[in-house]
Amino acid sequence: MKALLGVLEAWEVTKDGFEEPEDYAGYTAAQNKALKETRSMDKTALYVLFRAVDESGFEKIISSTTSK
Repeated sequence: MKALLGVLEAWEVTKDGFEEPEDYAGYTAAQNKALKETRSMDKTALYVLFRAVDESGFEKIISSTTSK
């Protein structure tokens, strides 16, 4: 799984975790772009994890909102 997420460039966000900021109204365009990319990587990793586990494993992670 680490190798697959690494190829998708989503391993770091999975390892380190991702927290959605409470307020990002004052973010610059570069910060908004970085946030969007990080959010996308996290959702990609979560999707891959959902697809990789069997039914009993899926039941354990179904309520997850982040890949960590």
